[in-house]
Amino acid sequence: MKRFLTYPYRRARTAFSALRRKAKEVGVCRLGATAVEFGIVFPLFLTMVLGMMEMSRAMWIKASMQHAAEITTRYYMVNNDASTTTLTTYAQAALQTAGVSYAVTYTVTLDTATTPNTLTVSGTYNFEAIVSFIPFPDVTLTALSVTRANS
Repeated sequence: MKRFLTYPYRRARTAFSALRRKAKEVGVCRLGATAVEFGIVFPLFLTMVLGMMEMSRAMWIKASMQHAAEITTRYYMVNNDASTTTLTTYAQAALQTAGVSYAVTYTVTLDTATTPNTLTVSGTYNFEAIVSFIPFPDVTLTALSVTRANS
């Protein structure tokens, strides 16, 4: 009779122990942890890398625009008789030489009302990101170079 009363108790105790052992194994098991961590970290990492690439491209375009504006003002210092149309064409050609094939608008202004006379070369470009799924704000890049005009 004693054996009959203890049998269900032992059976329940053995089942509980097995369940407890399984719970410990599940808590220790790390087979999918790397995949889960990769799934969480990779999109953030990819967004950061693509954002850095877009920022680098914007800075490259801005530096090329500024360089073309400065070369144009230096060209004017040597060639005082150049027209504003010639200088605008020269700035666009200097930008193409730098490898930038975007539609940058250059404006050349010769100010004869001030003393000394000044030549201003300014360029503008509306930067658009290539990567569309990253919310990148619309940015207008500008370049400006001012030099003294020889009379």
